[in-house]
Amino acid sequence: MGEEFGELVYIRAHNMLIINNTQVAVELLEKRARTYSDRPGTPLMEITGISNLLSVMRYSPRWRRHRKLFQQNFRQAAVHRYLPAQYSKIHGYLHNLFATPEDFMAHTMDLSQRIIYSSLYSLDIGPEDPLPRKSVEVLHSVGKFLVTGTFPLVDRLPWLIYFPSWFPGCGFKAEAEACRSIFHEVDTIPYDKAVANMKDGLGTSLIAELAAKSEGVPEEIDAIKSMGTVSFLAAADTTMSSISSFLLSMCLNPEVQRKGQKEIDRVVGTHRIPTLEDRRSLPYVEAIYREVLRLHPPVPLGVSHNSIEDDIFRNYLIPKGCEVVPNIWAMNRDPNVYYEPDKFIPDRFLVAKEGPFGSINSIRAFGFGRRVCPGRYMAENTVWLTIASVLATLTLGKPKDENGNEIDIPGEFTDVFFRHPKPFQCSITPRTPSAKDLVVNSALRKE
Repeated sequence: MGEEFGELVYIRAHNMLIINNTQVAVELLEKRARTYSDRPGTPLMEITGISNLLSVMRYSPRWRRHRKLFQQNFRQAAVHRYLPAQYSKIHGYLHNLFATPEDFMAHTMDLSQRIIYSSLYSLDIGPEDPLPRKSVEVLHSVGKFLVTGTFPLVDRLPWLIYFPSWFPGCGFKAEAEACRSIFHEVDTIPYDKAVANMKDGLGTSLIAELAAKSEGVPEEIDAIKSMGTVSFLAAADTTMSSISSFLLSMCLNPEVQRKGQKEIDRVVGTHRIPTLEDRRSLPYVEAIYREVLRLHPPVPLGVSHNSIEDDIFRNYLIPKGCEVVPNIWAMNRDPNVYYEPDKFIPDRFLVAKEGPFGSINSIRAFGFGRRVCPGRYMAENTVWLTIASVLATLTLGKPKDENGNEIDIPGEFTDVFFRHPKPFQCSITPRTPSAKDLVVNSALRKE
């Protein structure tokens, strides 16, 4: 549609504006953020509980309270407090890849959530715990309920939400109620555990400390719970998606992998695993990270904004209540900005005017304006450290059959609200015997 109709596509029947150009998105969603900081909101989101998530919450005093708390604890100057948990869990992830490489997708999901549970709640919640599984269930529901047209009947007849689930055409209510029930569990269980551990003298945590300071203030407790829930739900899909996309990209682009490994060997050496302090000395690794987020944004159409008043842009009227969709997929594949935009070419960032170490604000996968991802600094550290650590210690490639012949990897992705690689097979091996020893020793020290 963008190729045919241009930078702006307006669908009158749905009062929806699709933005296909980065500069237009910046002009509207950032420079005019006051007008475009709302979210659409639907009755379905209310009955599922999804509307309580900061990322989709309506623009309101409650949203501002939640956002302020999030920014205080996830701003760039504050995220260093999470590094010990990130290093520990990433090194454990490497160890798991050595031990059972065939389960790399499960290990990746496990890594994404364990970092958050450890950093915020001081909980070591492994894959055997039902909580991570429930988080994934919630995410699947969130993805469905955020996509316009998933439940076309209720879109046309919104009053159906007031009917019981057994009424013809109201099957969506049973799914919505199940989502709300699970959402309540993932919102409450880790919070209660963290608070109980602090009261029982079993250890403190960021969440418990914040809760203690806000005891007796329900609005603040609500914001604290929401901060934790949004964090591990985002990690369970967006962070997992980026790391999985990196793994797939290395399997499909071995020359890129070799180039990244050589840079690490030259700069860091082979006696240790890279740290965040090495980042500015590893421009090609940075370029790989940037290219992963460019080519494979976890949420290709972002999360819709909503206009709170009429606006005029290029002599066009954008009416109040218009749903504004930032088409990050199209922006990141603009041939006027990126040559051969559908190919994985990290070198494009090395020759770019701003170089590979541009501002985090130029990474469109994190969103725009006041609704930009508030946890982006921590998420960036997790993804970059994982990329550098995997390149330093492992070699990924296509799997082989019993005759030693390579098996092609389709490289397919899901085509829903959240985008991530479909399950695939790959070969994961230690780069050297010393790399394996390095990982094992590092994991043991963290334990």
